Amino acid sequence: MDIALNPAGCTVVGTALSKANLLSDTVKEALELEQSDPTVNDALYALSQKGSPAELHVLADTGTTVTLTKSGKTLSATVGSDGYAILYPSELGDWTMVYTYDGTQKTRIYTLEVIGIVYVYPFVIGDSLDDTEWADIAICSELGMAEQFFKVGDTKTVNINGTNYEVQIIGFNHDTKTAGGKAGITFQLVDCLTTAYPMNSSNTNVGGWTSSVMRQTTLKTILSQLPSALQSVLKAVNKLTSAGNQSTTINTTSDKLFLLSEIEIFGTTTYSVAGEGSQYEWYMAGNSKIKYRSGSANAWWERSPRSGDTTAFCYVNGSGTAGNNVASASYGVSFGFCV
Repeated sequence: MDIALNPAGCTVVGTALSKANLLSDTVKEALELEQSDPTVNDALYALSQKGSPAELHVLADTGTTVTLTKSGKTLSATVGSDGYAILYPSELGDWTMVYTYDGTQKTRIYTLEVIGIVYVYPFVIGDSLDDTEWADIAICSELGMAEQFFKVGDTKTVNINGTNYEVQIIGFNHDTKTAGGKAGITFQLVDCLTTAYPMNSSNTNVGGWTSSVMRQTTLKTILSQLPSALQSVLKAVNKLTSAGNQSTTINTTSDKLFLLSEIEIFGTTTYSVAGEGSQYEWYMAGNSKIKYRSGSANAWWERSPRSGDTTAFCYVNGSGTAGNNVASASYGVSFGFCV
């Protein structure tokens, strides 16, 4: 073996270690390693598991351990910097999975049904939106995956103060969260609450949506009546509305429950000022704007003050067209919210 001195005076024996002679990109690709910079140990482990019928990529908190158990067999792997732990279960069937997501340890039964690479996410989707828990809908939404599992118009039943109502998806990634980023899903009541409400106790739109009785009192009461599972996943979003009192100034409010604006429904402005958002997908697709209260078509309030006026707010009338009336009149309420 040749021994020589490098320019720094250090002894060099043989070939220096490098990525190329430890674990090259060619070997990484051949073994289908997902890590950005895999080690030799990663390669050996993957090689030893190639006889497994499946390769699970489990999304969980980086640096935590994911464990699979079945019939006395236990597998575990650490979540890498890409957010996934890779495990190689030896058989199909029900595996007990323990993992940590968003700082909370979770246990679930995962049924492995297919051979090959499978991605496992920290939510469980039912046969429909209605069969899916709010906590799982929220995680799916936060991960930006809602459109892979649900579609605009899908509905879910919500019990409000003892009465069941349907809510439906009217848009994806439409509303801006107060905390930043987009809310994955926006919902709205399919029809109106059984009780009609005024926008204000007197005929004024001074202060607009921001200081209205509808926002400050009515919807806050309704929020407290929602199921706790839904309350816990609601996202506060920024809503744009004119200041009322004939003003064209646009105010921003942070709301968990909100009424839609005229343009969010119709895509145009007839009685409101410009700048109150953009049309939701559900209405953009040409779906009906008629809503029912206790079985009959009923006008329903918007949050938009009527432009050039100090007494009225906009609404959708019983035939589904744009209208407006004085703020003390009682009409249907079909609120929206984001998850």
